[in-house]
Amino acid sequence: MFHFNWKLTLFTVLLLPLLVYLGLWQLEREQEKRDTQIGFDAKAAEQPRPLADIDWRATEDNAWRRIQAVGRYDADRQFLLDNRINQSRVGYEVITPFQTDSGLLLVNRGWVAQGVDRQTLPDVAVTRDEVRIQGTIYVPGGDIMVLGQEEPAGQNPWPRVLQSLDVEQMSTLLNETVLPFSVRLESGSPGLQQLNWQPITLSPETHRAYAVQWFFMAVVLIILYLIFSFRRPEN
Repeated sequence: MFHFNWKLTLFTVLLLPLLVYLGLWQLEREQEKRDTQIGFDAKAAEQPRPLADIDWRATEDNAWRRIQAVGRYDADRQFLLDNRINQSRVGYEVITPFQTDSGLLLVNRGWVAQGVDRQTLPDVAVTRDEVRIQGTIYVPGGDIMVLGQEEPAGQNPWPRVLQSLDVEQMSTLLNETVLPFSVRLESGSPGLQQLNWQPITLSPETHRAYAVQWFFMAVVLIILYLIFSFRRPEN
């Protein structure tokens, strides 16, 4: 015999759509990651283009495109992106302005380990000679996750520790206009520290596994609702 319990029904009605929504959202994220990987693989197979041939206004189309550029590093003004993990070690990603004929480019030179303490910054010295670099365009996402507070600059503000790759903020700190993306150096480029990036942080299969978990919880919720809603008739 069905026994209507309004509290149990209300709980189920509110929670069930949320579980289904989270499962569908994870499936969407899975497809997004697959599209990102496909786009990355396609552009990785292309030959690097000169920076001068890149239409910097087509921001999204430029993502993951391979480029090459000639210029000089600004060794006196560099940024350290905080809380970057590499093989379970905490460190920074080094962002160095790179002056080219096409404009000022933010170059991600890779990962360096954190010093013995937060006050001791790593040595990020780089050549001041004119060099040719090769790398992949990285366009920051719309939502930037910040893991801590920005640290105030001391008497010598460089290198400047930042919590996120914010092109507009970096342009303001440099007091110069920069191109609206950064470039992640490829192996063999002058100035490279240690490679530690990949096009996607979570695999599509991981998102599918999360989706299965949310749908499984939705099914369990329905089963529990039915179990507690049906009672044996009393003799």
